[in-house]
Amino acid sequence: MNLESHPTTLQEENRKKVHQILKNTHSRIEKLIQRTYQQKDVSATSQLRQLRTRLTGLISEAEKKELDSFGSHNGNIDEFYENEKTFVDTSAMLFQEVETALNVTENVDVFAISDLMDKMEMGFSHRINLTDLNLGEYENRIISKKQATREEREEKESRDIEEKEVEEKAPAEDKTIIPETSTSEIMPEFTSEITTGPTGNIESEISVQDDAQVTIKKGELDTEVLSKLYRYINILEQRFENYHPEISYDGDYIVDKQWKVEISKRSVRGTIKEGRFKAPMLIVDNYWKPIGDKRDIIEMIQAKASTIEQNQYMSLCFISSSWDESIKEWVRTYSHQKLGFFIYDIMEDDLVYNENDENTRKFAFWHSTNGTQKKLAEIVDQLIEDEEYFDLNDVVKYSGLNLSGAKKFIEGLVKKKILVDVGLDSPKYTRAK
Repeated sequence: MNLESHPTTLQEENRKKVHQILKNTHSRIEKLIQRTYQQKDVSATSQLRQLRTRLTGLISEAEKKELDSFGSHNGNIDEFYENEKTFVDTSAMLFQEVETALNVTENVDVFAISDLMDKMEMGFSHRINLTDLNLGEYENRIISKKQATREEREEKESRDIEEKEVEEKAPAEDKTIIPETSTSEIMPEFTSEITTGPTGNIESEISVQDDAQVTIKKGELDTEVLSKLYRYINILEQRFENYHPEISYDGDYIVDKQWKVEISKRSVRGTIKEGRFKAPMLIVDNYWKPIGDKRDIIEMIQAKASTIEQNQYMSLCFISSSWDESIKEWVRTYSHQKLGFFIYDIMEDDLVYNENDENTRKFAFWHSTNGTQKKLAEIVDQLIEDEEYFDLNDVVKYSGLNLSGAKKFIEGLVKKKILVDVGLDSPKYTRAK
C-alpha cells in the first residue's frame, strides 16, 4: 500500500475497486455456469450456482459505504494496511481463478474457487474500523517519512561538503587510506520510519549527522588526528561489514533480520529494522563528536534517550581526540534501559563506558578496536564439548538469549540438521551424527 494515501481515502478506493472486481467475477461465473450446463456437468453447475449466490451477497456488501457491514474490527495502523492489501489481493486472486477456469477446457476446479470465496468473505469481515488513534498514527508516519527523506538529503549534502574539506586539508599519503562511503546489504531491503517525540522520527533525532557540531571545521584536526580517525573508522568498517548482531538488547535472536551498514569518513552506523514500516529496532552508531563541556553532553544524551521508543535500542559512541576527565567519570556511571553510551579517545585508543551495565557490555564490541565476540555457534560447540547434551535453559544461561530467542536459534540448527533433539520427556540437543 502507498503510505501517501490517506487511510479513509484508501479504504473507500479499495471498496470501489473490490466491488468492480467482484462484478467482473460474477459475469464470468455466469459464463462458467452456462458452459457446465451445456456440458451436462450437473454437479459443477450446482456448485457454481451456490458460489454465484455467495458472490452476489459479497457484491451487495461492497456496495455499502458503511464499514459496519464489513464487520468493523479494531486494529492498529499496521494491521489496517495489511488487511486492506489482503482484501484487494484476494479479490484479484478470485477473479483470476475464475478467468483461468473460463479459458481452459478441463473440468472446473470449483473447490479452488470456493476456497478463495471463503478468504474473500474473511477479508470483508476483517477490515479495520478506523479510529482517531489510527488516523493519528498515520499522520505521525507521514511526518516521519517526509522528515526522514529531507534529512537523508541534508545528510548527504553535509557529508559531501565535509569530505571535500577533509580531502583538501589532508596530506596525499593519508588520502589513500580514507574508506569510500559504502553500504552493506546483507538481507532484503529495509526503509525506516518511526514515530517518536515532537519531531516524530528516532533516526532524525539520533542521526549520524545530528547537528552542526558534527561538522569537522577547517583547522580543527591535524594530520595525526586525521590519520588515527581514519584508522579507527577502517577497523569499525571491517567489523560492521563482516559481522551481524545475533542477539538484540532484550535477548531475541535477530540474525534473520536485515543489518544495514552505512559508512562515511568519520562515521559508521549499523541498523536493524523490522515491521511493515521498517522501524529501527536497533541502531549502533559511531561518529565524530568532540564535546568538551560535561553539561552539554549530559543534556544531549538525555534528549536522545527521550526519543527512543519501546522495543528500540541504541548503542551510541561519540569519537574525539580527547575527553575531559569529568565526562569520562559520568559516562562510566551512565545507564539507560534503551540507550547505551560510549566515548572513544582516538589518541589514547581508549573506549569508556559503564562496564557494570549488561546491555552496554553486550554492545561494546561494536565500538572497540580490539576484542572478539563469541558467536552463538561457538557457545553451542562448547556446551556439547562440556556436557555433550544440553537444553534451552543452558543456551539461555550462557548466550544472553531469552527463552524465545534460544528456541528460535536452536530450531534453526535442527532444521539445518546441525543439531538433533534426543530428548524424551523434554527437548535435549546434541550434534547430529
